[in-house]
Amino acid sequence: MKIVIRAGGTGTRLWPISRKDNPKQFQAITNEKSLIRNTVDRVKPLLAGKDDLFISVSRGMAGKLKKEIKEIKNNNIISEPAAKNTGPAICLESCVLAKRFGEDIIVASLPSDDYISNKKSFYGMLRAAEKFLKKNSGYIITPAVKPVYPDMGYSYIGAGKKMAGNGEGKIFQVAEWIEKPDVSRCKRIIKSKKYFCHTGMYIWKLGTILDLFREFQPKTYAICEGIVAGQDVRNYSNLEKITIETAITKKAPKIAVIVPEKIGWSDLGKWHVLAGIIGQDGRGNVVEGQTVALDTKNSLIYGPKDKLIATVGLDGMVVVLTEDALLVCPKERSADVKSIVEELEKRKLKKFI
Repeated sequence: MKIVIRAGGTGTRLWPISRKDNPKQFQAITNEKSLIRNTVDRVKPLLAGKDDLFISVSRGMAGKLKKEIKEIKNNNIISEPAAKNTGPAICLESCVLAKRFGEDIIVASLPSDDYISNKKSFYGMLRAAEKFLKKNSGYIITPAVKPVYPDMGYSYIGAGKKMAGNGEGKIFQVAEWIEKPDVSRCKRIIKSKKYFCHTGMYIWKLGTILDLFREFQPKTYAICEGIVAGQDVRNYSNLEKITIETAITKKAPKIAVIVPEKIGWSDLGKWHVLAGIIGQDGRGNVVEGQTVALDTKNSLIYGPKDKLIATVGLDGMVVVLTEDALLVCPKERSADVKSIVEELEKRKLKKFI
């Protein structure tokens, strides 16, 4: 199995910590290691050799990546010419690997910012997916987990007929795919206990995903194949920004979901998610930095050690301080932080992005 770690995002929902020139994947948020370092260390036991690991990153971050992950070979860094979301990024990575290894290999395409508490479950899941794909031609597999709270920022997968496996390797046909439901539908989904939260991870045979791009996104495929063949990388900028879900996986005729029960997965992309991972004090507060929190509970307070954050009477709030910006919002609205970055772009306040 070849593994691609996707590290090209800017992490706008973790603004103001995550910035274009220093996105979240290069920062130590949950422990002393950066998120990308944690991800690389997590997958290392699965690698037979250095040619089994690739990292996809925006072109401007390739040098930063090399400094952070010194062991990655230069020709195993896939540089995205422009930020076009996961659809074009995955197409490009697939074309790169196909040129090197052909289309019969199995690939796991993984985000760089996942939190996984149970590595044994993670390894078992990937091995079960690989075993399934060797026997079931044309399928792609995506992992999903049991949702514990309603979050409108995720996709949810309805599991159909069981196809294989037990324990951490249970594999089902995908019966339904619900993309980012509104709050009322999200609550119904959680209550039904029939749906699972999509993790953004994928496992597939390379020829399968490339055939799907050829069928559903021929322009994207042609441009990515051309770039790998040495054509002008500027053509990539003409592509539409589109997720892999919208571009491919919701259209795929053969798609299965694997449901590891013990993996302990979280997407480290929102402040309220971090609040559930970083250790809490007796009042339910998550505190990073120098803080005086009076009559404050169930809140995340995050700042540098050389600045003081003082709060009085807060409940369920997020307070994040950096050298040049301050974020204050209710914890349940932390997913909307992305809108602040969009507003900063409209106002041409680039120095804060």
